[in-house]
Amino acid sequence: MRFLDALIMSLSALLSNKLRSILTLVGIVAGVASIIAVMTAISVIQKTMEKEMSVLGAQVFQVQKWPAGGFNSPHERRRAMRRPPITVDNANAIREQVETVDLVGSELWDFGMVAEYKGEQTNPNVTICGGTPEYPPNNTHYVGLGRNLSQMDVRSGRNVAVIGYAIGQKLFPFIDPIGKVIRLDGRNYEVIGVFDEKKSAFGST
Repeated sequence: MRFLDALIMSLSALLSNKLRSILTLVGIVAGVASIIAVMTAISVIQKTMEKEMSVLGAQVFQVQKWPAGGFNSPHERRRAMRRPPITVDNANAIREQVETVDLVGSELWDFGMVAEYKGEQTNPNVTICGGTPEYPPNNTHYVGLGRNLSQMDVRSGRNVAVIGYAIGQKLFPFIDPIGKVIRLDGRNYEVIGVFDEKKSAFGST
């Protein structure tokens, strides 16, 4: 009997305060829906990042002067700056002396560049990488048009470049970019290839 009385009182309170009851219900539903949406988005992003980071396998590693996660303190930054730079000779030593290694590539990155072709320019956010021919398999970023860098290009210091898919679309929307000369960081480079579009959780390149 007490339960029935309590139920009747609750229903009466709800009916007498319809607007308040509806707003409370809407708030609860919206809150639960938001939590579910956020958790779902985080799960999708996490799975995508794990898939992308694991595509090379557990046998791939990088050697670099700077810590991958940045600096935790000024002392750590000063200590890193005192480290000698990694050179192509270091990479060659690994390639020649470590028998268990399949591919060894050298890469040097810079950021915030502008690529230009006949007055058409990209935004000043182009990332450039000076690398050896092992770059595509080491980064799962393959050439879709034209050709990759060769050892002869590296040894002779040819001013050639393989450009990203987005840069190709920006500078050469209606023509074949192969053989064209672009200007990058104050130097001219002949385009010998274009990478396939690479979509990821961090955008496409």
